[in-house]
Amino acid sequence: MANIMMTDACNLHCPYCFANEFVNKDKNEISEEAFDKATEFIIGDDTHKTIGLIGGEPTLHSKFDYLMKKLIKNNKIHGIVIYTNGVLLDKFWDVICHPKTHLLINCNSPKDMGEEKYGILIKNLDVLFNQKMCGDRVTLGINMYNKCFEYDYMLNLLKTFNQKHVRFSITVPNIDENRNIDAHSYFNMMKPRMLEFFHELLNAGIIPNFDCNKIPSCLMKDKELHEFDKYLSNEYIRSNIDKSNIVTSNVNCRPVIDIRQDLTAVRCFGLSETTKQDIANYAGITELENYYIRTVDAYAYNTSYCKKCNNCHLRSVMKCTGGCLAYKIKQINYINKFADQIMKGTVE
Repeated sequence: MANIMMTDACNLHCPYCFANEFVNKDKNEISEEAFDKATEFIIGDDTHKTIGLIGGEPTLHSKFDYLMKKLIKNNKIHGIVIYTNGVLLDKFWDVICHPKTHLLINCNSPKDMGEEKYGILIKNLDVLFNQKMCGDRVTLGINMYNKCFEYDYMLNLLKTFNQKHVRFSITVPNIDENRNIDAHSYFNMMKPRMLEFFHELLNAGIIPNFDCNKIPSCLMKDKELHEFDKYLSNEYIRSNIDKSNIVTSNVNCRPVIDIRQDLTAVRCFGLSETTKQDIANYAGITELENYYIRTVDAYAYNTSYCKKCNNCHLRSVMKCTGGCLAYKIKQINYINKFADQIMKGTVE
């Protein structure tokens, strides 16, 4: 799926923001003309039927309602995914509750959001689930951004609104300092709290699903994995656990293209500083995806974090990236540059 960045403005200041290169630097809304061009670029070759709207906070766009209605009326678009913090949903119930609309609501803690905004989020969730009855098109998500991250509030939300699945992500490195951290050390630091959270979820009959930056399977001990078997006595978990990627050993990362307000695109925000491309130079979204697969993804599987990765079968057959590609973007760029020099015959 590809996303359109509606605005750089956000009404929160998340400490882990993956789009911190852009967010809250200024308002910088996408114009209607650019929005239409981005939309056509995504759906023009008929390979994509769903469009994501991101920010900043997309609902802060001054024409959010109007632009949403344009997407809803477009018969080539089957789904619209809004990535939101949920604070302003009550301003747009008409388009929010349309059958084409899906919500991925990132639920921050009361401490990170502030009690007032967290209270508004709770009220909006109550309307979504209990009054508008849109729960089948809503996914709640949480980001783990430190080894002691708070999650009790999330368990309460999931139980209150009878949610059986939750999107989970270990935050991607959003500054150079973090990108220089050894990826395996970072994952091992996060793992104890992650496992604790997963046990709490599964014990409550809730299935977690990794969104981004999945922990490599080689860092999970057999004993740790077998400890989850006890939850299979729950019929719902037993019948639905295969829908979650926590049961697979694969750690894949395909391009999730984000189109900026100036109609430049990035492979994803984790790689925003080094993968910018003008969409005018590509026939459509598929051609741009293939460009990123050739120049980023292919090289990513041929680089490793450590000696342990060198002989990894999953890496060699392109089934494990080892986590977020931002951890090895410097190596990817080096190989890319070297390959380009070979093609041009300029290798020193």
